[in-house]
Amino acid sequence: MRDSAPLVRFSDFLGIGYFGDNRQHIIAPIFGLRQSAERAWARVMEAPLFHAVFVEHPGKYEFIAYTVVLKPDQINHVLYRSFSSLNSLHKFKGSFGGRAFIKFGWHDLTKAQKFDVLAQYAPVNSVEFVKAGDIEPGTWVDQIRKS
Repeated sequence: MRDSAPLVRFSDFLGIGYFGDNRQHIIAPIFGLRQSAERAWARVMEAPLFHAVFVEHPGKYEFIAYTVVLKPDQINHVLYRSFSSLNSLHKFKGSFGGRAFIKFGWHDLTKAQKFDVLAQYAPVNSVEFVKAGDIEPGTWVDQIRKS
C-alpha cells in the first residue's frame, strides 16, 4: 500500500474514527448514512476552521470541536460526543503528531472496510488534551459541555 494512502486506525460504530498517514491525522465523526454525513457537513462548513478538544475524565472522555471564527448573527455548529471508554483517546493521543483535519464519514455495511469518508475536509488549528478538572469556568469548552 502507498505511504500516502489513508489507513483507518480506529473506528467506533457511529462514533468517531481516527485515521491518516504518517503526515496527518483525520478526526471523523461517523454517521450511519452518507446522506446524513453530507447534510451535517454542509451546515458546519460555513466556518471551516476548527479547534478540537479532548476532555479526559477518570473513565470516559468528551470530544469537542468548535469553529475558530464564531459569527454572532448565525448559528455556530459544534461537534460534540461523549465516550464511555478512554481506549480511543489513548490510541489517538499516542499517535498524534502531524497536522489534524476533520472529515465526516459513515459506516457502509456493504463494503469490506465498512468505513468511508467524504472527500472534503476542514483544517484543525490545534488539538488540545485537557483533564475535566482543568477546564476554566466560562470558557467555550465549559459552555459547550453545559449546553
